[in-house]
Amino acid sequence: MTEPKPITARTPPDALRLDEYWPYQVTVLADRISRRTAAIVKREAGLNLSQWRVLAAIAESPGRTAADVVMMTPMDKGIVSRATKALLSGGYLVREASQIDGRVSHLYLTEAGASLYSGLRPAVEAVPQAANLHLSAKDQAAFCRRLKELAAALPDTELPG
Repeated sequence: MTEPKPITARTPPDALRLDEYWPYQVTVLADRISRRTAAIVKREAGLNLSQWRVLAAIAESPGRTAADVVMMTPMDKGIVSRATKALLSGGYLVREASQIDGRVSHLYLTEAGASLYSGLRPAVEAVPQAANLHLSAKDQAAFCRRLKELAAALPDTELPG
C-alpha cells in the first residue's frame, strides 16, 4: 500500500480562518485565563483549577450542592466530586445534610476555606486585568452581557448522535 501524500501546496478554499473565527478566539482566551488562574492557585495554595472553581462556587453561594456546582461550572460530576472530596478532606469545606431531602447535602466554606478564598481572590481577579485595560467599564459590561447571550443561545446539552 502506498503512503498518502500530503496536500502542501495550498490551503483548501473552504478552510476556516481561525484568526477570524470567534468561537476559536473565545477558546484561546478561555484557555489563557484558565492556565494563568491554575498557575496562581497551584503556586499560592496547592489547589488545582477544579478545586478553585468549586471553592469559588461555594463562596459565591454558600449551601450549593455538588449538583449545583456541576450545573454552573464547566466541569462534570466526577471532577466536581473529586475536587469537593479534596476540599472536604483539606478542611476547606463542610457538608451538611439537607433538612428537606436527606439524600442531598449542602456545601459551606469553613473558616480555613473562607480565608483561603479571600487570600486567592485578588490574585485570581488580577488575571484579566491586562485585557481589561483594552475595554472601558461599559465595554466590559457589554462584553459580559454578550457572552451570556451567546451561552444561552448554545445550551449545554448533548448533541443528538
